[in-house]
Amino acid sequence: MRLRAKFQQTYPTDLKYSEWRQIEQHFPAHQRGRPRKWQMWLIVNAILYVTRTDCQWRMLPTEYPPWQTVYGYAGVGRRPDCGSN
Repeated sequence: MRLRAKFQQTYPTDLKYSEWRQIEQHFPAHQRGRPRKWQMWLIVNAILYVTRTDCQWRMLPTEYPPWQTVYGYAGVGRRPDCGSN
């Protein structure tokens, strides 16, 4: 598979390819709107990096997608009851 060739473990916090294959079904392919610019395994690895190292979002290494993208996918600051009366 072509993804495996590009899939690499840069940091100790990154998922191994076998670990990603076990959870990737929980991240369905994009269905509407603009296609994703970043692959989901990169975003998941970036979220794991931030949570495990406790670094600031803006200090995310350049090997990952931009911090704003990762922050958006992480759902930080969102509340499940937001918008309800």
